Amino acid sequence: MSDTPTLLMARQPILNSKGKTVAYELLCRSVAINSLESQDTDGTMATGEVIIGAFHDLGIDTITSGLPAFVNLTESWLSSPPPVKANKLVCEVLEYIPPNTTNIEAVQQLRAQGFKVALDDYTGDAEQSKWLPYVDIVKVDISDIVEGQSSASLIQRHQNDTLVWLAEKVETLEEFKRCAAEGYSLFQGYFFSRPAPLFGTRKNDSQFAVMRLLKTINNEENTMLDISNAIQSDPQLSYRILQFMNSASVAKITEITSVHHAATMAGVDRIKSWANMLALGRLDNKPRALLEQALSRAYICQMLVKKQNILDQHTAYTTGMFSLLDAFIDLPLAEVCTTLELSTTMTDALLNHEGGYGQILQLAIAINKGNWTQINTLPQNISVPDLADIQSKAFSEVSQQLILSGLN
Repeated sequence: MSDTPTLLMARQPILNSKGKTVAYELLCRSVAINSLESQDTDGTMATGEVIIGAFHDLGIDTITSGLPAFVNLTESWLSSPPPVKANKLVCEVLEYIPPNTTNIEAVQQLRAQGFKVALDDYTGDAEQSKWLPYVDIVKVDISDIVEGQSSASLIQRHQNDTLVWLAEKVETLEEFKRCAAEGYSLFQGYFFSRPAPLFGTRKNDSQFAVMRLLKTINNEENTMLDISNAIQSDPQLSYRILQFMNSASVAKITEITSVHHAATMAGVDRIKSWANMLALGRLDNKPRALLEQALSRAYICQMLVKKQNILDQHTAYTTGMFSLLDAFIDLPLAEVCTTLELSTTMTDALLNHEGGYGQILQLAIAINKGNWTQINTLPQNISVPDLADIQSKAFSEVSQQLILSGLN
């Protein structure tokens, strides 16, 4: 059994108050090839393996699409940061690092070099508060605030013009709105992947249009001509499909001039995948991070199935993409599955993570979110190095697809 380390990596978007992704936190574990035991006992080694791997082996711009990466730095790494450009890295001071003279001087040197510094998991502790004059960003885990404190009271006691406050573990839209009202300007968590409560109000017209389009595109009885006609009835989607086809260089023989031509050249499964992505991308009231997350799940599912070679790749891709339909459409996922008349196989996978596609989806979600402890039993023919390779390829694929489709 080899102990050669393998890099598992995920990224969590950091959004501003307008729902725009402005940075990513890298969630990483260095693990032995035949084990999923994270090496938390040696944080310095893990940071070194992960950061150097992320910035140099994989390419940080591929992982973060050119945005800054928030990375936890251990005490020793504060004094010896990775040799990267300052605008690419936000240095996170872990909550247990003491604000002694040596560490404060190291942080001051980082800031003098142009790095932004964030204080991780601030709770209002008196000793931890000594860091506040020396950092740029204060991260507050709103799910783990100590008794006697609140997310609002921390800002009220310590806010000044130089500090930016970031709310972590924001899991609902209500929490997002509350924290924004309290003065937080950056937000981390998966609130954007939850359906918005409608409280009796109707969905907007674009959501209705997208639902109709998705139903036609994914009806297994419809022919390529039916799907082409449905796409052509939507001028914006038609334009995006043609733009995507010509940019993607699916066929260099001739320019793609019509949707039917595009469908013929690319094939019905590929056209359906692209049309699903582009249709969901039309929902301008949704953060781009939501589409990015759906695409990432789709590609991870597709590549996992491709590696196993026992299930249909296109069904796996669609399962991953549709796993966030409730957040796109603001309806319970069960209702969306019924409305779209999805197959029993896909419905069981989406709602209960049952069957082969359900198991693949569950694994893709764990990889996507960096929930390494949930990756307990790997499917046949899938190894930990395979997961690392699949995730790194997903970073690149998602970025390329969003650029080619004009949705970035």
